[in-house]
Amino acid sequence: MYYGSNCNSTCSLNCRNQTCDSKSGYCLEGHETENNPLSAYVGGFVGFLSLVVIIAAVVLLYRRQTIERGVLRSPKPKLRNGSSCRNYETLELDTSTLQEETRLARTDLDQTEVKRHVTTGKVYEKLQVKNSIGDMGTYQQLLLDIPITEIGSVITEMQRDNAEGFKRDYASLPHGERSPCDAGKLSINRPKNRFQKTLPYDHSRVILRRYVGTTCDYINANYISGAERNNEYIAAQGPFETTLSEFWEMVCQDQIQQIIMLTNLTEGEKVKCYKYWPNKGKTETYGTVSVEFIEEMVYAFFTKRRFIVSQQGIKSYAVTQFHYTTWPDHETLDPLCLVIFHNHVANETVAQGISPTLVHCSTGTGRTGTYIALDYLYKTGKMSGSVNVAEYVKTMRENRMNMVETFNQYVAVFLALQEAFQAKPALQSKKQFLNKVTSLMKKGNMISTSLKEEHEILKKLCSAYTDDGYKAEKQHMENSGKDAVLLVNKYRPHLTSTVLARGSFIDAIVASTYTKDNGFIITQYPSHDNVVEFIRLIVDYECRTVICLDPLHHIKSSKAWMPSPSSEMVVSPYRVVCNTCKETDLKVSTLIMHKEMEEPFCITVAEPIYEFGSKLQNDVTCLCNLVSFALNRPRNSPIAVISMDGASMCGVFCAVFNAIQQITMDDNIDVFRTVRQLQTRRPELCATQDEYGLIYQAIYEYIQGLSEYVSLN
Repeated sequence: MYYGSNCNSTCSLNCRNQTCDSKSGYCLEGHETENNPLSAYVGGFVGFLSLVVIIAAVVLLYRRQTIERGVLRSPKPKLRNGSSCRNYETLELDTSTLQEETRLARTDLDQTEVKRHVTTGKVYEKLQVKNSIGDMGTYQQLLLDIPITEIGSVITEMQRDNAEGFKRDYASLPHGERSPCDAGKLSINRPKNRFQKTLPYDHSRVILRRYVGTTCDYINANYISGAERNNEYIAAQGPFETTLSEFWEMVCQDQIQQIIMLTNLTEGEKVKCYKYWPNKGKTETYGTVSVEFIEEMVYAFFTKRRFIVSQQGIKSYAVTQFHYTTWPDHETLDPLCLVIFHNHVANETVAQGISPTLVHCSTGTGRTGTYIALDYLYKTGKMSGSVNVAEYVKTMRENRMNMVETFNQYVAVFLALQEAFQAKPALQSKKQFLNKVTSLMKKGNMISTSLKEEHEILKKLCSAYTDDGYKAEKQHMENSGKDAVLLVNKYRPHLTSTVLARGSFIDAIVASTYTKDNGFIITQYPSHDNVVEFIRLIVDYECRTVICLDPLHHIKSSKAWMPSPSSEMVVSPYRVVCNTCKETDLKVSTLIMHKEMEEPFCITVAEPIYEFGSKLQNDVTCLCNLVSFALNRPRNSPIAVISMDGASMCGVFCAVFNAIQQITMDDNIDVFRTVRQLQTRRPELCATQDEYGLIYQAIYEYIQGLSEYVSLN
């Protein structure tokens, strides 16, 4: 009989049995065909009365929100230096050149449809209900919550038939302008918008309270509610040079302590955002706000900066900016990298308070919505055990248009949540790590039950690439030895130099160090037939450090590229000269690559004295020596890591190297995530439990040695 909020509207008398949908009022059993004048009059009166009630409720809600945000104030606002700010009352809304964006998502469904997705015994219903809005049909999809333990199964199901499930979900989301954006449409505010089709809704926009009631109170940003409180986030566009003062005014008025930046200043030839912070060690003033650059820490795929912000009338305080630097503009986002970035933000200690987290990209909708959705759904998923991606995206879009802007971003939210929930962070302090390994060593067995369980989880999480993922490798199988490990195409480096009658294929993959994206190039020893490709790889990617995980005198093919000390050899079109060779704990050789019309290129090759597994050396000590050598090499160029098959011991070396970098920078460690990240590039890295145990032992010995060094000094 009734529908709407609090059931305050009456179903139409024309509905059969006067029954209708509880939310939309749509007649569930159809309309009566006979004309009934009395029904028309009664229906009209009820509809008019309902409209009055709704309008009154909206007005009261709007007044309450604006009062809470300080919009309605009796004193006249201060004008910025008494100049460019104008009272809104003196302006007329000019929307003559703007077309309202009201594109509604549509499907081809004509009737209610129930689809059942059966995954591991669970049944998920997708109820699609047709609503009529004027002459436009839209379908609102009511999606049930997904248990966090079943996200992987749901993703698999939704990816079938060319991702038909995801496409239906995404098509159900409200799109375009759904609420008034009058402030953003004012001619005086239009230059402050990066795109005229992405404007802040009036009811949720951030108002610069210092200038409330004037045109200087405008910034293209909206409040978004979160899991812990209302207005937990601010979603904003990247500032222009002309809006820097407004940006920092927004930061100060809400005492924002964390800024999440999800775009680079330029990407390709496009300017995405203006640099709104001073240079390192400098102080800049933006309007009434002074910003001092304190420190910067550069990681593989993000940068962390700290500022001290001060403004007259408020106490100076610290602001941390987390700048994600590797979000691809058109390619698929790496969900694990985003999750690690999110964990880093979440682990940062902030002062107690209720200040919002400021999140921005270029438009403040696509990447911004993706990150906020991940943060909100991860928090609520941990508390409730389930998530509802579509419903929260709808909630965000009620406060800022087109949040999670593209289909790929919508899918990325699911993939990131899967990554976040399937393996809990195992972050440990140095003390916790040392206590854990000490306990294992006392038991006399590093391959303990706990480490076995960790390694088994890693094996289950290893990416299962299809034949298409190995397409290039299979086409060039003749370039690989019999022990070669198949390469994943998207992580394979391409040779850029040109050599007559040679192609661009090389049997290698790139992986990240803790501080440099693609800081490792992992490969196998070259055969006699592709030595020139190996040298091209080293020179093309400027690898000044080569780590060999076997003594080269055991590798027959090494004689084709490693000359004897103080001698040279020709690998056309290169001439390779061995300049120096020293032997201590490691054997270290310096080679110079000469090529006509190019500058000579110098590399340093380090190798163990004995094979790993030999009784003549301690494997842990040898591994630590190799890692220490590499850590002291120049960090602005990739490190080439080589083994017999391009996998064995390579993952161990890279994992220990990255873990020590993490300890040095952050004073904590997460071995599980370190190995997980490497295995997304090549699943065969750290493939055995023995290798996994060796990683723990090497890190333990390194930390112990570091502690002894500090004590001695």
